[in-house]
Amino acid sequence: MHHLALRQGPRQRIRRLVALSFALAASCVAIFASPALATTGPYGTKWQEPADLKNHTVYSPTNAPAGPLPVLFWGEGACFANGLIYKDFLSEIASHGIIVVASGGPYQLGTTNVGYMDNALDWVKAQNVKAGGAWQGRFNTAKVAVAGHSCGGLEAYQFAAKHAEVGAVGIMNSGQLSRDQTQLDAINAPILYTLGGSGDVAFQNGLYDFNHLKASIPAVVAQDGLGHFGTYFNANGGQYAQVLTNWVIWRINGNAAASQLFIGSCTLCSLPGWRVQTRNLG
Repeated sequence: MHHLALRQGPRQRIRRLVALSFALAASCVAIFASPALATTGPYGTKWQEPADLKNHTVYSPTNAPAGPLPVLFWGEGACFANGLIYKDFLSEIASHGIIVVASGGPYQLGTTNVGYMDNALDWVKAQNVKAGGAWQGRFNTAKVAVAGHSCGGLEAYQFAAKHAEVGAVGIMNSGQLSRDQTQLDAINAPILYTLGGSGDVAFQNGLYDFNHLKASIPAVVAQDGLGHFGTYFNANGGQYAQVLTNWVIWRINGNAAASQLFIGSCTLCSLPGWRVQTRNLG
C-alpha cells in the first residue's frame, strides 16, 4: 500500500511542534508528581548524570552480570533536554540489562539536538576503555542502538545516518517532516517504527519513511490505535517499553527469544490492537 507524507509549510510545522511540546509538558507534570514505579526486568536500575557527561541522564542496571551490555541512545519527545521525562519507560528498559543514555540532564530545561547523542557516543567509547573506571568494559561499543520519540526520533535518524556503529534504530511515533531520501538511504541498520494509528500526528510520515527505505534494510512497522503518546507514561512504560526492549536485545545481542515478538510466533502480531508489517526480518 502506498502512503503519502503530510505536506506542510514551515509555519504549520512550527505550530505542530509547539502543540506537541505543550502536550508533552502536561504529561511531564503528571510524571514528576507520581511515585517511582517498580520495574519488571531481572535487574535493579538507577539513573544519574555523570560528572563527565553533563546534560545527559544515564539509566543503568545495578546488578547485571559482568561484561559489555547493549547501549541505547535516547532522544526525548519534543527534543526536550530533560532526561527524566521518560523515567519509568527508560528505567523499565534498563531493568532488562540495557544501558540507556538519554539526551538532557535530570530536571534540565531547554532543547536538544543530535550533537547530544554524538557526545554521548564519544563518552561511552572513552569510558569503556578507561583503566580502573567505573564503566570499564561495561559497554558494547561495537554495535549500539538509537531511538527516540517524536522529535527525538528525528535526532535518532540523524545519528543513525552517520554512525557505522549503529546496529538497531527505533523511530517511535515519528517520521521525517520533509522527504529526505538521502537520509533514508544512509540508514544501514535494522529499523523499528512504532505508530499510533490515524490519531498519531506522525502516522503518515512514519509510514512513508518505512515504505521508502532501501529495499535491503530489515524493517518493521508496528501500529496501534493509541495515538502519538502510546504507552510511554503508563506503568513501566507499558507495551512500548517491551517492544523497544525486545528490539534492542534481539538486534544487538542476537537474543532469539526476543526476536519472537516480531517473527516466528510474532507475539506482537497477536496482541489486541496491534498491526505489524515486516520486511527482511528473517
